[in-house]
Amino acid sequence: MTHFVEFVNYRVEEASEEKFLALRSAAILAVKAAHPALVSVPVLAQRPDGSWTDVWIYETQAAADAANAGAGDIPEFVAFSVVVDGVEIETGRMPDAAVSPL
Repeated sequence: MTHFVEFVNYRVEEASEEKFLALRSAAILAVKAAHPALVSVPVLAQRPDGSWTDVWIYETQAAADAANAGAGDIPEFVAFSVVVDGVEIETGRMPDAAVSPL
């Protein structure tokens, strides 16, 4: 099955890295509980300019759209969204054969 991938770029505003990472972890778990078609959130990387790139993988684009539409109803995600700014999302598809063999 081909998966739908979101590459989410943002900056962290007014939060320590420790707080930001804790809020992110709580948000991921809450989104997964509310939207089981969230497959994985395997990568978070800080870029040289200080911004972050997060990778969210869903079973389908419809599943990602539903999760995004319902994000405002998930308190943990709302708390996470308060500390990020300048969110930009790029999307793509990930064929099964693209999954790393490691």
